[in-house]
Amino acid sequence: MRRTIPLILFVTIATVILSATSAPYLKKEIRVFVDREELEGHSLRVEVTHALRADKAGGYAKLYERLLERYDAKQALNYLAIGLGDYLSAECERRSVKPLDATLEWTKGLSKPFIYYDETPGREASLTDVGRAVARAMDRDTGAHAYTYTHESAAAVTRADLVNRTREIARFSTDFRTSGENRRHNIALAAQAINGTVLAPNETFSFNASVGERLEERGYREANIVVSGEFVKGVGGGVCQVSTTLYNAVLLAGLPVEYAAAHSRPVSYVSYSRDCTVSSAIDFRFRNDTDYPIYVAAEIRDCTLTFCLFGEAHAGTRQLESELVEILPYRSLYEDGSTYSGAEEDLLLSPGREGIRSRLYQIEGETRTLIRENLYPPKDEIYRKRPLSKERTA
Repeated sequence: MRRTIPLILFVTIATVILSATSAPYLKKEIRVFVDREELEGHSLRVEVTHALRADKAGGYAKLYERLLERYDAKQALNYLAIGLGDYLSAECERRSVKPLDATLEWTKGLSKPFIYYDETPGREASLTDVGRAVARAMDRDTGAHAYTYTHESAAAVTRADLVNRTREIARFSTDFRTSGENRRHNIALAAQAINGTVLAPNETFSFNASVGERLEERGYREANIVVSGEFVKGVGGGVCQVSTTLYNAVLLAGLPVEYAAAHSRPVSYVSYSRDCTVSSAIDFRFRNDTDYPIYVAAEIRDCTLTFCLFGEAHAGTRQLESELVEILPYRSLYEDGSTYSGAEEDLLLSPGREGIRSRLYQIEGETRTLIRENLYPPKDEIYRKRPLSKERTA
């Protein structure tokens, strides 16, 4: 027992003396290569306590893996050797080349709407992988080599991604060959204002905001418009055919319509309940509920207006179906509101027109969804009584 105490005391005193006269760290010379290019010489300074912990863990490589469970690669490397993580992190960053995403050019045409440009991959040096190579080298004799390589890093957006996100998702056309020159002009002007529209995700399209006021000073001309079921002259006549054509394309694409109104009478260029009127007080609005932009293209060819939508397609295909629910008869009346007697000599001032009750359905597979129901009211037939002649009154 007496011999044991002096021995313990001797070991303790020797340890204190060695600690006081030795540096608090060890030096290791490791040659590091990234893509066969040697990094500038770097002496690793390893704290003695960390070296002891590495020995206890079974080597620096095993200690490094344990450290990665609690810290990021930079912190783990700084633990292995003073400043090692900072140095290697800067070297990895210097050798990294960021990838370039694929891009597209929107031509606003229907035949070739987009021009695509390929993505360019980048290069990346993984600090974690470099750290593993260095840690393995630290387990060997000083002067050991650590080899590591950069790897290709993919772009976030590829050409294939862009092609898939800009597919044609709906197309609809109407004909206006029977229209007069002014009406044709107005249709072309409004369609041109919408052509090239790009609607961001969750953005709402407003027809009136996109087209603007239909005024003479903005180039619009006078043509027939529908007011209270009657055709009258008005600036901007024909623009409703543009909103109607776009409305049908939007329904076929499955995009949510926030607001659309019917005319006060059926129109000739679409079936019942498929029309969409606009005015200074009535707007047409729909929303892009997809995760990517919606591109709107308009084209006029041979008196045919076509709207085409490009973007991320909703699942399934859709069709539209108009249903005539009821024909509403008109009344024959005199100017004062009394019922027409049927007298042949009375003067017809305004012919009558039957009313229509109709519905519009969206068809997806076996599912038939009611989109809207409309009443186009009948127009009364109006007569004027002819005064009785003197011979008949005598």
